[in-house]
Amino acid sequence: MPPSWLAKQKKAELIELGSEAGLRLDDGMRRDEMVEQLDKHLQTNSTRLGGNQTFDSYYGTRRTPFKPRDESIAPVTSDDAGARSVVRARGMRASQVKSEYDDDLPSAPTSRSNALAMTTSPTIAASRTPATANIIQRRRSSLPPSPSLVANEIEHVEARAYAGLNDLYSLSGIPETIDWIREACSSLAAVHLVILLQESLSLQRQLVPWLYAFDTPAFHPLGIASQAISIPDVFVLLTPAFWKPTLLWSSTSIFVPLLVSFFFNLTVHTVRRHGARVQVVHNEYDPMTFNIAKLLVSLAVYGGGALQGYVSQDTAATVLESQYGGLSGLLMGAYVGGITSIWQAVQR
Repeated sequence: MPPSWLAKQKKAELIELGSEAGLRLDDGMRRDEMVEQLDKHLQTNSTRLGGNQTFDSYYGTRRTPFKPRDESIAPVTSDDAGARSVVRARGMRASQVKSEYDDDLPSAPTSRSNALAMTTSPTIAASRTPATANIIQRRRSSLPPSPSLVANEIEHVEARAYAGLNDLYSLSGIPETIDWIREACSSLAAVHLVILLQESLSLQRQLVPWLYAFDTPAFHPLGIASQAISIPDVFVLLTPAFWKPTLLWSSTSIFVPLLVSFFFNLTVHTVRRHGARVQVVHNEYDPMTFNIAKLLVSLAVYGGGALQGYVSQDTAATVLESQYGGLSGLLMGAYVGGITSIWQAVQR
């Protein structure tokens, strides 16, 4: 059974206690599970967390209470009490004398010559006693606590630092951003968008030249050399050399496949509702038909098919030269899109 002190805490308080102890508790856990895990963690790390004031109420309930000695075991008479008081007084006097003697001496004699020198010169020893006591007191105050306490304190600092880093990571918004990017990329539209974006950038790199603009200043103390800065020549947008390859690629990779996938949409189903026929459309454009149309049109235009005489061969060659792998690169994009479409249909 969990301790009553932990059982009285709320979920938010249990999470804060777990963060203080270096244990991370999720909000989705039940309160009983939080109490059980925190109880096990506090029992396991009792040495490290026993000195933390936050858990005084927890460890205070688990300490063994002091049990007074039963005085009815052996009755004490007045004579015995007097003898014991005399012995106790003598013992206390002896211990006081011994402690004063130890404090006065700088260290125990390590050799017979040192002991002889100390006994033969009591005046010198008496004159050095106050300074030696001060030195010993200063040395004792400068000594660190026991190694176990130092190790426990280091572990406690590390646990708090780790908890602080976790809180900073959560407050920075990075987990939410990563989840949003993952959700956006885990879709069929994202796969097709990445493929088309890669093909488009490859084509623009081939068509738009970059012109020299200026040099960055050099900073020799840091070893930074001057760098040439180039900018794209936007005036190429006014020439047919840019628009012919761009329109050809857009037609074969976007517009014609979209038109075909809109009419040949295999995701459309006709059902009857209240005596009327209603079309149910899963996708406005069939992704599988889109990739099949892109594959066939690319083969007909760039692969020397039936449309070779209707398209300028120079323009088609410019498009193929801009793509990674030429015609194989365009077809590979259609293959990847088709496989992704099949996988989505299988999951649905």
